[in-house]
Amino acid sequence: RQAARLGQQLRARSRSSEVGMASLLAKAKNAREAWWPVLKDSAFVDRGVLTPEEFVAAGDELVFKCPTWAWAAGEESRRKRYLPDEKQFLVTTNVPCAERAAALEGSVETGGDDGDDDWIETNTASGAARREEVVAEIGDDLADLEDKTITADAATVSEDKILRTRTYDLSITYDKYWQTPRMWFFGYGEDSSPLTQPQVFEDIILDYARRTVTFEIHPHLGALHASIHPCKHPAAMKRIIAQMRAPPRPDQALFLFLKFIQSVVPTINYDFTLDVDTS
Repeated sequence: RQAARLGQQLRARSRSSEVGMASLLAKAKNAREAWWPVLKDSAFVDRGVLTPEEFVAAGDELVFKCPTWAWAAGEESRRKRYLPDEKQFLVTTNVPCAERAAALEGSVETGGDDGDDDWIETNTASGAARREEVVAEIGDDLADLEDKTITADAATVSEDKILRTRTYDLSITYDKYWQTPRMWFFGYGEDSSPLTQPQVFEDIILDYARRTVTFEIHPHLGALHASIHPCKHPAAMKRIIAQMRAPPRPDQALFLFLKFIQSVVPTINYDFTLDVDTS
């Protein structure tokens, strides 16, 4: 099924009028990455960034703890030399999205234009209090994940339920320039047809849709995907790390990453992959 979904994404590259412009942007980014050096020394705690080796280790940990995620190789011609051929990016498919983000617009907001705190500001608590809550939640999750592995059965949503809702295929790539993971989204309607760009924006919190989400060519699949620009990821990661009681390991980075990305797409329910039953 995963192969079929990826194939559908590849075919979608010819159906969008935006592909031409996105292709030019992709070529410019590839040229920039070609001369940008590969990060060699760990700077996860100090700067919130990852080396390619740390990204792979974090991906291995995510796949081990959450079997709904898997490594993918992508198109051979698009593989990055600094990553193993069989571990170019991570993917999870058929993630349910039962309601539109507008349903939550009253409880989630960006809280300002300074760029960093907007990842975790909400109306339900002050910014500082909410940051403490998020950091505590992440710390608890990491502690739980040390002792628990989520089985495929525990993280599986029934096929009947998936078919009645929008679904998304999500992927996480390594961005060599920003030295951080990057999230990509490809959506399907209730009838399994690819979502249009306006439809995808319905599932993104409005302020983020205006500022940080773009449609670009997926670096490994070649099809147009929605993506959260990674320019603020290191700062957000560094801030979370600084507030944790004990610094997390680099191989735990993707659990933190997925937690703060959830504020952008709160109704795309991939976070069920991170819930752990500790009873």
